[in-house]
Formats: sequence, C-alpha cells, structure tokens
Amino acid sequence: MHSRVAQSQHFGASRSHWKISVLLAWVVLLASCRSLPWLSSATPTPTPPHPSETELAWNDVEARIAPATALIRFEFPQTGPFLVTGVAYAPGLFLTIAPPLEGGAPLGVQVVLPGSHEPQSAELRGVSPCDGIAVIAVQPATNLALAPLGSAKETDIGVDVLVYGHSAFDPDGAAVSAPGVIAGVTTDARRMIEEIGVTINLSGFTYGSLLVNRHAAVLGLLLPTGRFLPAQRARAAADVLAEGRGLLWLGLGLSPHRNPERFGTDKGLVVLRVTPNGPAASAGIQPGMLLTRVDSTELESFAQLCDILRQHRQGDELPIELLQVTDQERIVTQAHPRIGESTQVSPTELRREPRPRPATTPVTTTWQFDRPEDAADWSTGSSQAGTSEVRDGSYVITLKQPNTFGIFPPLSLSAGTDQRITARVSLPENAGAGLIVRSSQEPNGSRNLYLCTVVRTGGRLVATCSLALAGQPAVLLPVTPLAAIDPATDPLELELAAQDTRLVFRVEGNTIAEMDDPLLGHGQVALWVESFDTVPVTIHFSEVHVELLPR
Repeated sequence: MHSRVAQSQHFGASRSHWKISVLLAWVVLLASCRSLPWLSSATPTPTPPHPSETELAWNDVEARIAPATALIRFEFPQTGPFLVTGVAYAPGLFLTIAPPLEGGAPLGVQVVLPGSHEPQSAELRGVSPCDGIAVIAVQPATNLALAPLGSAKETDIGVDVLVYGHSAFDPDGAAVSAPGVIAGVTTDARRMIEEIGVTINLSGFTYGSLLVNRHAAVLGLLLPTGRFLPAQRARAAADVLAEGRGLLWLGLGLSPHRNPERFGTDKGLVVLRVTPNGPAASAGIQPGMLLTRVDSTELESFAQLCDILRQHRQGDELPIELLQVTDQERIVTQAHPRIGESTQVSPTELRREPRPRPATTPVTTTWQFDRPEDAADWSTGSSQAGTSEVRDGSYVITLKQPNTFGIFPPLSLSAGTDQRITARVSLPENAGAGLIVRSSQEPNGSRNLYLCTVVRTGGRLVATCSLALAGQPAVLLPVTPLAAIDPATDPLELELAAQDTRLVFRVEGNTIAEMDDPLLGHGQVALWVESFDTVPVTIHFSEVHVELLPR
C-alpha cells in the first residue's frame, strides 16, 4: 500500500444511518403548557426497601416487583394517551420516563395501580427532559408497595437481568417479562448520562419498563433509545422533581456546533427548533440563533443547561443571551422565557458588531487522473476492506467486504470553509458513491461531515444526505428516488456545494436537495463509497473538481 494510505484513506463499517431516518442530536423539547396543580402536603420521606440478600428465581423477582409496578397514562390534547410503565420508589411517588412534549404539556395523568384495572387521577410533580424522567404523585400514599433501586456497580457486562413492564401491544393487560443479559453501558454524549444496553429485543415493552436483577432491585428504566436509564441516576433527579418543580423545559431543540467561522466562537448551543407557542417561542427565540449564556453562565454543553434548569422551578424567569448572525452583522440579544410557561415577551437587543468576511482567495483544483501527479494526490493501496488505485484515467476503488464504506480526501488540499466538489462516477449495482464537504475529526476520532450519496439498487437510483456531528448522525434528506434521471445513466455527475449555512446537492445537473444547516463551518472535501451485501464492487471516478476558500 502507498505510504500515504494509512494517513488519509479511511474504510469502515457502513451503517444504515447514512441512508435512513435517524434522530438528530438529543434535544431539550418544550412546548406551550398550562400550569399544573401542586400537592399542598410535603413530600413523604422516602423509605425504600432493601434488595434481597440472596439471588432469587425470576418468578420470585416478579412477585416482589409486580406490586410496585403501574401503568401510567399521560393525556395529550392532540395525540391522545401516551402509555408507560412506572415504578413506586417512595411513598406516594412513581418514577417513569419523560413523555414527549412536542405538542404541548399533558392535560392530565392517570395511574392504573397494581391489582386494579381502573385508572385513577394522579398529579404530575415534575418532568425533566434533560434527565428523561417524570415523577407522578398518587393518594393515598400508604397503599403502595415500593421497589428498591439498584446502584451502578450492579450493571456489569454479563449480569443476568429481567425486563418487566406493561406490554406495548396490550398495555391494559397484565405486565410481561423477559430475561436478558447486560450487554454494556454507553454514554449519551450530549447529556453525559450513561445508558445500559441488554441483549434482547425490547419492542414488546412500553417505555419506562424496568430492568431488574436477581436481587429484585430495579437497575434501569427503558428509554425511547432502546436502552435503560440507570435507576440511581434517575432517582437523583427524581428527588429534585418530587419537591414540585413542575415542567423544567423550554421548548428548544439544541445542538453543539463546529462553526466558529459563523458565530465567532466554538462555544454555545445552536437553536435548531423552537416549539410553536412554547416558552422559548413566546420569548422571541428563533431557529439559527446561538444560545451563549444562561443565568449569567457561559454555555458550553447540554450538561450545563440541565444543571441550571434543575436549580429552578416552573414559572421562573430565565435570562438567556443569544447571538443572531446575518450576512453583515452579529447581533447579541437577551430573552427572558419562563420555564414551562408561555408568556409573551420581546427580546432586548444588547449590541451589534460587523461580521468579518474571509479575505482569502478561492483555490480551484481538477483531477482527470491522466497525469502522474494525480496518482500522488490520492490514497492508493489495499487493505482487508478494499483497494484504491489510479489507472486508465480513473480513480478506481474496490470494496471487498459487505456493508463497508470508504472516505477518500485529496491529499494536497487543506481544510476550507465555503467549498464545492463535483465528480463523475461510474456506479455499479448494489453500491453507493457520494461527496463530502466540511469533514473534520474530533480528538476521539469521531467525524464531523456533510455527506450526499447516490445508490444504485434494484435497477433504480436513490439519493440521501446526512450530517455527522462528533460521530452522531442526522438525516438532512431522506432516501429519495431520482425519478428525473435515467437509471441507466453512467457515469453520473455529482455536485455538492456548501456556502455559509446553505448546502446544495445536484445529480446530472438536477437539484436534488437545498438545505440549510449551521452546525459545520469548515473541513476537507472527500469522496465516499459504500458496499452492501453483494461484493466485490468497483467504483470509478473519472474526474474530480474542487473549489474552496482555505480556512
């Protein structure tokens, strides 16, 4: 293999998130809401039972857990009930996962207690989307059995566990269970919260279902991610909510960014979405703004924002400083949303400053792969996954392993900001080829990039575009059939351009997608190839053209 290959050629395992819908970065979701009633009595002092000192058979574990497990119904105005499993962990209090809040706060909550089929009204003490939990209060408190919550030290890989909760297919029926094994613990990179994975299919369980060990201790609650939130972590947040903190949410979809060129800083969280009529929208916060300070604290992470929210209650006014960027200016404003409540208030402008524009000269480079120097500018060689070489007027990449991908940047070009790359590619059946802009690597090896791909499969062409931010994927363009392009066209001309926040993807001169995304501001251009179940596949790039503004 050429000595440059180890540094610049990247093969890896392909994942379906490059082609199918994937959720974006975790978001702090908030919507319009109404004030909830609060219990006038003090929160009962928790008296959790102890786990069994000896290991139990699973039927004995169920016998201990069942009296503390309930079905909880959140009633929403538009979508109807949202059903979850909850566990009684303290007198009068149930712990479960946070319901979705995109359409507004729940109108009410009902609980079907163990041994009963009749729902009874309950009170929502608090919801924390940051922690992914909700606390529900019921009366009378003395009629409930309680379940012990286990500690993180009991979540070692290979530990036998039982998943216990209400059925997703028949939630009003009896609770169901399935034994499993802990497969590992991963960390949600945005919230910095650990999540527990198990080895079984969990689609038959409602969210909030319990992960229980052989000592009848609850280790976790089932999240929409398909993993479990550790029970001790949930308990710590629940103790705060049980005081009657209410709805600790703002109505924002937020993300970190890698775009200091636009915002003038690498800190802050970008506003991706604002829930209509929610607290943030009512305070004049708009998508595209950068959240820079909250409660006088310079914001660098979701974890900081969550820590601040936990110190407040529903209805508290939260001073937020934001940066809005136009073509000519950066405008700093201050907004004052009320946590969990929609109160109309206009933001205050603090200052304006000119937006610096790059003074660099664009660099233009073309490779037709018919000169010796072209071969020196691209990775060549072989690995277990595939080979790459320059021959016969083409850059030829062969993938030998199924479900793999390769990323190939031109070696002579450094990172740039605004950039455009075009390529002519011969694409075989059951393979994909695409273009990458603004590709960079995090210190831990994860990638940031924009990618648009064309796949030839089943005699047709489809396209998709994705974003990766610190390795976390999001779909910008779902899988889209290229109906206007003859499937037999070969080679195909691909073009991907990024200018400020605007991305445009074209195939054979047809505009397939025009997107706006503010999260990535710089990086390298590259070619992308991928294989599926049929291998080997060989992909030919006969011409590549790049224009970019050096960073």
